[in-house]
Amino acid sequence: MPKFDQHFLRDLAYAKKITDVVAPSPEETLLEVGPGRGALTQFLLQKPVPYVGIEIDACVIETLQALPGAEKATFLRGDFLQAPLPEKPLFFVSNLPYSITGPALFRILGHRFWIRAGVIMLQAEVAQRLYASAGKRPYGRLSVLFQSVYAVKRLFRVPPGAFSPPPKVWSEVVFFTRQPRIALEEWDSFAAFIRRAFQQPRRTLAKNLGTGAVLLAEWWGHLRPHQLSLPEWISLWRNYGDRTPASE
Repeated sequence: MPKFDQHFLRDLAYAKKITDVVAPSPEETLLEVGPGRGALTQFLLQKPVPYVGIEIDACVIETLQALPGAEKATFLRGDFLQAPLPEKPLFFVSNLPYSITGPALFRILGHRFWIRAGVIMLQAEVAQRLYASAGKRPYGRLSVLFQSVYAVKRLFRVPPGAFSPPPKVWSEVVFFTRQPRIALEEWDSFAAFIRRAFQQPRRTLAKNLGTGAVLLAEWWGHLRPHQLSLPEWISLWRNYGDRTPASE
């Protein structure tokens, strides 16, 4: 296993299939996280826009710099979870390492003003959370928060054999584009409310959110977090978000 838990994409047919749907606008920069050995990068460098790659493994950067078209690229060595990100219009692309998937998705949300759209490949179980609807098994806090900023479309699955070393699970490729359901400036407040509401997913909303400040409406107080749709969450937040105390 590579030291940074990478599963390098080795099937170039899938690499081409992924990069074919990468469509940055002329004013955007391609931001690739974890280019690795360059399976996606070699095709991304053919796009007529600037390219920035963030790679934690110094051993592969020299290989990346030798790719055709790399003269227009900027390769930054660092950890995506901590590295400063460009504050310019971005199109995001990544074969996300499984070990950082959750934090990486929240880093995307944290950079929502700049990341307009993207194509990401991640383990299928996590991908399903991004587009799951209320009542479905994968639906949860990540579903609500990601869909409050981005519309997500499932593209296709990728088998373990397409990677080296092969993971134990299938991967899935999704496309996301910014279609905010709330003002981007309000997202932090919404996220804090959702975090409280999902702190104990099997408990009712009344218990998670508390009832000290307001008499909670009967229609939702007895429900569990996974039962509310995104519009219902937004309505609930607007009506109770600033006044509902955190549970002790």
